[in-house]
Amino acid sequence: MRLAGYVTLELGLACGLVLGAGYLGARGLGRWGGASAPSHAGAGEGPGVAPPAGGVAVTGAPLARRQELSTEATDWVAPGASAGLDAEGTFLGMSDELLIARMRAQPVRSLKLNKGGSSLSFRVDFADGSRAAWKPAQTNTQTIPRKEVAAYRLSRLLGLGAVPPATPRAFTRDEVFTLLHPDSLPALPRIRAETIVGPNGMVSGAASYWIPVIKDSKFDTPAGHQQVAAWLTQGEPMPFGERGMLAQLSTMALFDFLTANPDRHSGGNMKTSPDGTVLYFMDNTMSFFIEPEGTEKNRAIFLHVQRFSRRLVEALPRVTFPALQPLMRAEDGAELLTDPEARTVVQRRALAEEYIHSLVRQFGEAEVLCFP
Repeated sequence: MRLAGYVTLELGLACGLVLGAGYLGARGLGRWGGASAPSHAGAGEGPGVAPPAGGVAVTGAPLARRQELSTEATDWVAPGASAGLDAEGTFLGMSDELLIARMRAQPVRSLKLNKGGSSLSFRVDFADGSRAAWKPAQTNTQTIPRKEVAAYRLSRLLGLGAVPPATPRAFTRDEVFTLLHPDSLPALPRIRAETIVGPNGMVSGAASYWIPVIKDSKFDTPAGHQQVAAWLTQGEPMPFGERGMLAQLSTMALFDFLTANPDRHSGGNMKTSPDGTVLYFMDNTMSFFIEPEGTEKNRAIFLHVQRFSRRLVEALPRVTFPALQPLMRAEDGAELLTDPEARTVVQRRALAEEYIHSLVRQFGEAEVLCFP
């Protein structure tokens, strides 16, 4: 449920702002601790952040190729596990290109409305037996499908494999309204009322790879959020068996700060593999707000993390406006992110680097960049 439970979560994470206060005061960035900054539609990229002497040297060197996902998740989720979930260019061991090509071209056989949530979301069954999650253009302004594709492409720029492959996909009006699964027919009036049909009779949207089986994270509760925040705090011990998941949760907090996605910790948007070892960064359509310092909720979560993936931190300098401009254009030239949205991603990247560098100065590189 969107926005539900936010107050409870913010109370549980209030100490995150306290932990970050020393850094913010020292850097003259106390404004982070208040309400979200006003939007700056024409904001520039902002200055780069030089690494501290003796601290982490952040470079744009290519990341090492990651391990393939085994059929046995316990083979790879181990203490010190990588923040990435797959080898580059694959998801769950399958080629991104293959998955995206299917979602772009396969004829649709049926659409079944997904239950729960406030937005329209469908499971699409294609003619070849493959499936996708599809969100159409709709009247719900909290769901903007292009942003799902943008989040996927940003994750790949950072060398991450946690966001399911996503691509723009449009269907005709007739496909959407006449190929509904029988179970979804009672919702047809709502679908007609909320779906936006273009003047050409097409319904634009975004298709994401359909993960066959998922379950809620055991950490997606107020108590779970507090426990994770404690484990990712300097000086606190990390349970041996949770280290691989903590690496992924740390990466999720940084990724969601970059994308300004306040919808993650809402009680239903932290999904894992059936055995609870692989964390998926799903549901990114309520993100990329034009907030150079991120949303208040994202700041609170991010500033409570004091342990990060070295590989991810080394990849952050890739996030530049010149890199994002071509990346955030669909094949037909449509914008996945507007220029103001892309510029604020870059500004948040610079602030994230500065915060991490401040932790390195205080606690040491090995302690802060403790995940591969």
